[in-house]
Amino acid sequence: MAARRIIDFERRVGRALTQIGVHSGAHIVVALSGGPDSVALLRSMLSLRERLGIRISAAHLNHGIRGDESDRDEAFVRELASKLNVELHVERSAGLRPSMPNLEERAREARLDFLKRVATNIGASHVALAHHADDQAETVMLRLLRGASLTGLGGMAERGPGMLIRPLLSISRAEVLAYLEALGADYVCDSSNESPAIARNRIRNELLPMLERDYAPGVSSRLTELARDMRATNYLIAELAKRELEKNMRPGGTLVIESFGDLHPILRAEVMRRFLEHRLGSLRRIERSHIEAACELAMGGAASGSIDLPGLARLYREYESLRVGPVAQPSPVRWCVRLNPHGSTLVEQAGWEFDCKTVSPRLVPRMGDNKMIALFDGPSARGGLLVRSWLSGDRVVPIGMSGHRKVTDVFIDAKVPRLRRMNYPLVELNGAIAWIPGLVRGREGLVTEATSNVAVIVAREI
Repeated sequence: MAARRIIDFERRVGRALTQIGVHSGAHIVVALSGGPDSVALLRSMLSLRERLGIRISAAHLNHGIRGDESDRDEAFVRELASKLNVELHVERSAGLRPSMPNLEERAREARLDFLKRVATNIGASHVALAHHADDQAETVMLRLLRGASLTGLGGMAERGPGMLIRPLLSISRAEVLAYLEALGADYVCDSSNESPAIARNRIRNELLPMLERDYAPGVSSRLTELARDMRATNYLIAELAKRELEKNMRPGGTLVIESFGDLHPILRAEVMRRFLEHRLGSLRRIERSHIEAACELAMGGAASGSIDLPGLARLYREYESLRVGPVAQPSPVRWCVRLNPHGSTLVEQAGWEFDCKTVSPRLVPRMGDNKMIALFDGPSARGGLLVRSWLSGDRVVPIGMSGHRKVTDVFIDAKVPRLRRMNYPLVELNGAIAWIPGLVRGREGLVTEATSNVAVIVAREI
């Protein structure tokens, strides 16, 4: 009976590794805490390494937040790795304290950073985590209670993000413990897993057992099945959202929302979720309410507005685009840069670059309606072209007009967002605005029949 348990468990782990896409020659770092799940993962993968042609290392991060118990775990892991002849990487975390807010999340981040760093340093292709089916059920329930979207209800994937893999995700906690019992293998227990102060522990130790006992026997299995179905659905939605995002993202990180209302609400929410993840770096602390508020901002009739996001960030609507920025906007800083007449000039303050060259009039390129290219009379422009920020009261005399226009009016007509105007580049010649790249060409420094050479300037946002 014990032998069959061992064989069945290891066969399932091997099948999972194959389905994940682990190939012969792969080097895998196993996250080894010393608990039953990670010990079962390490032992099963060691038994499979010859058959699968893989190399196994282990890594352990001592968070140092459980005092003597943390040191006990490290000592156990070191002894186990030595016994099993496994290459082990150990590090002690600095800066984590039991009194810290969001300690569980910070510890998780520190652990993942450590594991990825170890894998990168030793040239490993994967980091194996020991999450199992019960962990998946707890994750789905936790996210459901917090108001998760379809994406959140997909739970954890067997592969990803990045180099992370989870070969035990279809195996229950009971099966993990039965495997270790059959092997006669020791492990350590984390006392913090019993603390009712942690929401996941209450779900594991109170809510799910109560649901299994009194309302829905097998609820954990159904939650893992729900996660699997949601991941398949999410994959399709994610691919569609990825295409929409690539089509509507602009340099500088703004999202064009002109066609946002044409999208199905589910796809619309996923595009918004991916946009926020792209701009914030992650979706931690972003909840359904934030996504709904962001979509309402995009779909509303007002040309401008904003909503607060976690982490002192704010989502701004500026005409038909969205932008993520800090809550407190910095005061505008005035700047002025002289353009290099024979090369490139990077204007970091504006996020623009200008390429200048001088050519014969007969070699002037065809411009069409491209307002990102401007031609100047070479002798007039030589050494005198400046690019500067907008000042209140600035005016320009556009080609074809007898009078001037306020630059503010040009910005409004072109729907340039108010905050972007502060650092929008204006090209000045002889004290007058000669060109607003992408918008208007002024009458200063025009090419005439008497022009001996032409300064060609190409502007682009970076």
